[in-house]
Amino acid sequence: MAGFQQLRVTEKVDFRGAVKVGVGDPLTKGKVLYVDSRSWGVGAVVRDGTDPNYPLSTITEAMGLCTSGNGDYIFCLDGYDNDATTITVAKTNLHFIGLGSVNHRAPFVWLLVNAGAAPVFTLKGSNAANVEIAGFTLGANASNACIVRGAGGSTELMYAWIHHCAFGASEDAAFVAQDGILWSAGGDGSLIEDCTFGDQITRDGVRFVNFYGGMVRRCLFDNCGSKGISSITGGAATGMCDCLDNRFHANATGATEGWAITTVSAGDGFIDGNHASDSYTTPSNNPYLDTADVCQWGLNYTHLTATAPATT
Repeated sequence: MAGFQQLRVTEKVDFRGAVKVGVGDPLTKGKVLYVDSRSWGVGAVVRDGTDPNYPLSTITEAMGLCTSGNGDYIFCLDGYDNDATTITVAKTNLHFIGLGSVNHRAPFVWLLVNAGAAPVFTLKGSNAANVEIAGFTLGANASNACIVRGAGGSTELMYAWIHHCAFGASEDAAFVAQDGILWSAGGDGSLIEDCTFGDQITRDGVRFVNFYGGMVRRCLFDNCGSKGISSITGGAATGMCDCLDNRFHANATGATEGWAITTVSAGDGFIDGNHASDSYTTPSNNPYLDTADVCQWGLNYTHLTATAPATT
């Protein structure tokens, strides 16, 4: 062949297996759908979201095609995504995965709602059980949390899995948030892990209200506005999750007792392997506070020193 001819596509072509996505289809009985807020494809192509080269434009649109309990996956491609309204999850066993790219904001997909003026996800209690959210950089503004456990079904949101996300951790002002995750009521079997909560969070990285069950592990809380992880009293069911192997960094927050982890009321979580520091110095106040002295505390550190929690 004397030269290289350009391929011109005029109809929908199945490019599955191309380098574009970089991930194979998951093993699931459910649907696999793709979303990208940018314009893709050519011509008047009917987009059902099943081809990554012809994705749907919003996560909410894709979620409308999913079936509760079916294990459906929604992959958000590496473009900037901005849904118009909060993504309200009221179906079980859904997976929301941001696919980062080595060429574009690796490893997370930036995700806002209404240009950062509202929570990104609201999880409707038991109606959103077994939800998975991973691979996103999230923001919500100074009055909202990025992910909110909202009312719906029974009070308990079980077996949720939130991992490999960044909350309030971008220098872009749109990615500020009051809390990273605001969780009311139960969370038995739920897991928050390998996430970053940054200094654009104005209050708490993870804030629990009337909470019991679940675990937070291997997360970084980098100078959050008030506390890294907090459990707020609100009723007889108030408790605390297990907090294992998290890292907390403080600047101004180090002046407040319990700035890393604060537990209240009938908390009974196991808290072990956490490390809090202010760079190379020891923070001025104890980063751990157990207001009722009822949690199960293991070995936690302040800078280089093993530290028991303060109690009131």
